[in-house]
Amino acid sequence: MKKEQSYRVFFQDAWGHALRAIPTILGVSAVICLAFPTNSFAAQSNVQATQTVQQQQRIVKGSVIDEKGEPLIGVSVLIKGTTTGTITDFDGKFSLDVPAGHNTLEVSYIGYRTQDVTIGNAPLVIKMQPDNKLLDEVVVIGYGTVKRRDLTGAIASVKGDDITLNPGSRPMDALQGKIAGLDITKSSGQAGANSTIQLRGTRSLQMDDDGKATGGGPTYIIDGMPGDINTLNPNDIESIEILKDASSTAVYGSSGANGVIIVTTKGAKVGKATINFNAYAGFTGWETLPKMRSGESFIQVRRDAARAIGASTELGDLFNNASELAAVQNNQWIDWADAVLSKGFEQNYSLSVSGGTEKTKAYFSLNFSDERSMYKNDNYKVYSSRLRIDQNINQWIDTGINIQASYTHRNARSGVLEDALRAIPLGQLYDENGKINLYPVAGNTDTNPSILADEQPGVYKNQSNVGRIYIDAYIDYKPIKGLSIRSMLGGSYSSTRTGKFSGIDSYNYLKNGKGTDQVNATVSTPNSYNYKWENIVTYHTVIDNDHDITLTGVSTYNHNQSEDYSMYGTNISDNKLLWYGLNGDNINNKSLTGKYSMSKGMGFVARVNYSYKGKYLFSASCRWDGSSRLAKGNQWDSFPAVSAGWRISDESFMEPTQSWLDNLKVRIGWGISGTTAGINPYSAVSGIEQSATNISGQKVPTTLFSKNIANPKLTWERSYNTNIGLDASFLSNRIDLTVDYYNTITKDVIMSVNMPNTMGGYNASTPYVMNANLGKTQNRGIEVALTTHNITNRDFTWTSTLTFAKNKEKITALTEGQDMMINAKNSDLVWKLGSPIYSYYGYLFKGIWQYSEAETAALFGCKPGDVKVEYASVKHDANGYYYEEEATDGDGKVTTKRVDITADNPYTQRDGSDRQVLGHKNPDWSGGFKNTFTYKNFDLSVFLYARWGQMMKYDKVIGLYDPAGTTYNFPTYFTYYDTTIEADQHVLFPAARANTKFQDYNNYTSTYYVNGSFWKIKNVTLGYTLPRKYCNKVGISNLRVYGTITNLFVFSPSKYVKDYDPEMDGSVNFPLSKELVFGVNLTF
Repeated sequence: MKKEQSYRVFFQDAWGHALRAIPTILGVSAVICLAFPTNSFAAQSNVQATQTVQQQQRIVKGSVIDEKGEPLIGVSVLIKGTTTGTITDFDGKFSLDVPAGHNTLEVSYIGYRTQDVTIGNAPLVIKMQPDNKLLDEVVVIGYGTVKRRDLTGAIASVKGDDITLNPGSRPMDALQGKIAGLDITKSSGQAGANSTIQLRGTRSLQMDDDGKATGGGPTYIIDGMPGDINTLNPNDIESIEILKDASSTAVYGSSGANGVIIVTTKGAKVGKATINFNAYAGFTGWETLPKMRSGESFIQVRRDAARAIGASTELGDLFNNASELAAVQNNQWIDWADAVLSKGFEQNYSLSVSGGTEKTKAYFSLNFSDERSMYKNDNYKVYSSRLRIDQNINQWIDTGINIQASYTHRNARSGVLEDALRAIPLGQLYDENGKINLYPVAGNTDTNPSILADEQPGVYKNQSNVGRIYIDAYIDYKPIKGLSIRSMLGGSYSSTRTGKFSGIDSYNYLKNGKGTDQVNATVSTPNSYNYKWENIVTYHTVIDNDHDITLTGVSTYNHNQSEDYSMYGTNISDNKLLWYGLNGDNINNKSLTGKYSMSKGMGFVARVNYSYKGKYLFSASCRWDGSSRLAKGNQWDSFPAVSAGWRISDESFMEPTQSWLDNLKVRIGWGISGTTAGINPYSAVSGIEQSATNISGQKVPTTLFSKNIANPKLTWERSYNTNIGLDASFLSNRIDLTVDYYNTITKDVIMSVNMPNTMGGYNASTPYVMNANLGKTQNRGIEVALTTHNITNRDFTWTSTLTFAKNKEKITALTEGQDMMINAKNSDLVWKLGSPIYSYYGYLFKGIWQYSEAETAALFGCKPGDVKVEYASVKHDANGYYYEEEATDGDGKVTTKRVDITADNPYTQRDGSDRQVLGHKNPDWSGGFKNTFTYKNFDLSVFLYARWGQMMKYDKVIGLYDPAGTTYNFPTYFTYYDTTIEADQHVLFPAARANTKFQDYNNYTSTYYVNGSFWKIKNVTLGYTLPRKYCNKVGISNLRVYGTITNLFVFSPSKYVKDYDPEMDGSVNFPLSKELVFGVNLTF
């Protein structure tokens, strides 16, 4: 009963959010769509009035009806080859003056096929035919394609034109907020930084070294094989399909546990060669950062802190460092953030050539992308190319090859903005010769080094070069009608060289004491090579024009290997050596490590798709998957899936709705997907490692067990997913709606657990660990996608797209006997029954104790101006008294009694019972709202994105607060308590007080956790397309120029978050900035 109630509460809550948005958009859209008929001419009378009659004209009259004989309102009727025309009235009739020499009308209406009609003598009766191209659109699914009308799974599709509408070098960034349930965030503005992508929440508890779920992102399939989505040229993409539910992803086995993203690239068409050139360039900057204290504002903090303890507020006493005092007196103030950051620059150039004959078609592209962040010497370049050749051998055999190659070159700066914000803002950046002052405050030679130190030539370098190539070949054999046998073989190779050097006079060297260990270098050379072989047999037949059947069988095998060698050393004698001198005799702490890993996987798939009269749809599949990461006996498992659909709109009883309802389909699907959660390839075996121990000053070789203890009973992590969906379109497809509800229960969740001390340890501080199937999680949510064609005229169109996704995740089972576990990789996070996976755990911040609360504060050992928190075990009655309940055990019965908290019995906080779940990293809901307008040859798109309900750890900024004002600088909006004022104060931080650190306030870390919700104007694009008649004159097919601004505005509801983009999730060093770029799309 409780379970049913929880489902009902959640579903009501989810629908509440969705329905508050849908009726508004749907209703307004419907009114707009009805008020502005398709292809209406607002200036019809003006068009006709301004026509100059230079030759004999005739009046052509007629009417336009639909396929059922009903009149159509607002149909566009043009004289072919001109812009002269009219629209049909409420009775579907029209009248048009046609000059002599024109004998054809062009008739068009959204949702119907455009027709050319020859003008006769009698009044015309034009019957329009429905255009079902939206429903007949082909959608790529796992190991095949289906028409959109026949989909039974939860699959979203995006066309290439939508991806390239707003410029960007990474295809997935273009999907942010545009696919319901696909959560895409970018926490860093560093050159080359990738986004974090998650589909329908987090299910796994297996963590990497950074405390993040391993294998938590979707799998990318490019043209049927694995590929590199981050270096793929967006202009090469034909479409992207996002497979969300298990009925769609189960055919991919372990690769589909967290969703599958299928990318189809462009191929050539028969005909003459087509050349496309796309380019954009622009600037990044205008970042939003908290304004830091400087001048009088900075001095005032020290005055207030000194006054709080009754100390002198004279300038000489506030700055007891003579050098700093001199800098203040000479008005030498530094805006460190402004000094560290400057305008960045980005450019991208893409060229493609395609064409072919009936036998041979080829597509070739080149792409160059260059990103330079706001840091000096922080840049990322990508050189990529793609070749696709499709060859028809004969009527039975087709073959082809795809090659994707890329080379990336990256110089990464060490992020220092966090240090720049906290740095004392005193001194001079440069000397009289324009060189960086390593110690900006004259006379200080050991403290507060220049944050700009790494900008000196040769003192710091972090460089990586990566080459990747993917080669996929296929042969397709069609021996009889309906039967296709395709074999695909794909291979990839990746080679990386990364070198990092921190030398003499680098920032780390100066900041950490100038020791020889701070002059260090490391170099690594990871390589990976993989291949995959798949065979796909498909048979399609139609029986009696009613029964449409497709049978699919697949076998797949993959082999993955990687190796990595790295070297490290300190005490490098000359900055010029970088990492190339690590073999020198003077090198200290020298180490050489090597790693190798290999894994294999195999799978078999069987699937049947069935459609009866296009109304009743059914699909069933099963995948048998094997993985070498698991021990024998558990390596194989099966993952079945089944789904069905009913196109209600095709039923005879729905005929009365056909004038306004175009499509109504319900879908239901169920399936199981499995994963090994990204565990180490050798988790099934206990290994022996070579090591050394020091005996009497001599290193003696030894061996020891690896940190991971094998678990022969470890098995697959399995997710059971149910999806219920609704697809509907109205008013000749002017309104299109998709709604999905899903529930995913993941069992046998793989967790890494520490082994008991009785087994010894890997070393003195590190226990042995074992992977075990111990947990259980649940994700359920609702997704809505709504597209409306609000106005569609000859000159003006307006289209809106709204997406909304609400996901609720929770842990439903942990290790036996436990209801909570602290995350071993990140102690701020906790795994707790009933809470989301990424849940923050600590003391709940309630503000600052006020003057009027002095007596109450004393009950908890505090005073006005201290940090106020909520103690989970403390209760508060209606009369305002605080108490706790104490358990007593008498006569074998456990009872509780009330214990009042008074001045004589003050409360002492207890970590075990007073900390609580504060919030979670993943949002409660997210959504996007895009409006696209066209007027004649101009186009304008405005996109808003929102992410709401998540918590953010904001310690990188909140932690800057310094009550004494002597160690750190902090933002001007940080208001603090003044203990010399005997009144309540609406401030953000505890009292300023000399000789006091933020850490001296009890529970100061509770202030770190803030509301991370936000909404932003993500991008605005304005474009202009040159009219075709002018293009023809200069020998081109199409020319469009545009300008785009990104991250135009961001709003946060938290008073602790100001001048900051919460999408960064608390990070500071590489801020997300505004981008202003201009581009051109050119086709020959």
